[in-house]
Amino acid sequence: MKVKRLNLFVLASSLFLGTSLFGEDSDEEIIQSTIELARSYLGDGDKLDSIKSIHYKGSLLYSTGDLGSIEMVYQAPMRHKMVAVVNNREEVSVLDGSEGWTSYKRVGDSVFLGMEIFDPVRILIMQASVRDSLGFYQAPKTRNGAISYEGKETINGHECNVLTYDYGDSIGYRRYIDAETGQLRKTLDSKGVEYFEEGEIVVDGIRFPKKLISTFPTAIGSQTMEFAYSEVVVNKLLPDSDFVMPLP
Repeated sequence: MKVKRLNLFVLASSLFLGTSLFGEDSDEEIIQSTIELARSYLGDGDKLDSIKSIHYKGSLLYSTGDLGSIEMVYQAPMRHKMVAVVNNREEVSVLDGSEGWTSYKRVGDSVFLGMEIFDPVRILIMQASVRDSLGFYQAPKTRNGAISYEGKETINGHECNVLTYDYGDSIGYRRYIDAETGQLRKTLDSKGVEYFEEGEIVVDGIRFPKKLISTFPTAIGSQTMEFAYSEVVVNKLLPDSDFVMPLP
């Protein structure tokens, strides 16, 4: 009888222990539920998946006080274009598949000031940026892509689930997603740049940020850039000609 009682006690203890262990969500369950919550905060999932391009227009403000205009386009499958005009200088950065460059010219007389060709690392970073911008929290669709759960952290009084989106090649984004609402509270990229979103612009029921504030380290201390968007357009594809490398 004593043996039977011991076995029953061990069995009951095991069942109790098993309940406490399996009662907690696994990392995979937390990741999945957080993704679903974050996507639902943005809008309808089918509408998110149907977006093939996003075109932002607005103003750009540096912490130095320099002010200008900005246009940014993310377009599937692997295209990006940014046009920034600050202090009478136009900077155009383009990713076209596996090629990319930045050109500079003077506004007014269109004098060509120079060009830089993206190195392989910059290409990979820009490709990840396009995938991420059009992925709306979905798992990275790239070699060695993965999402990991980093635990919880409080951002400005809001408890967040922290997810790291790994795009391979040491490129990734760490997102702090409100555990209650699904709202994105902060993003940290693999270069140490922090991003905070403010306000919203709603397009066809989908939420986009009205302002994006980035803080990045420099040799003279932290600097900021503020992108204040006045317009967001979805699914208006730019023609191939808009991604052609200019001749000097």
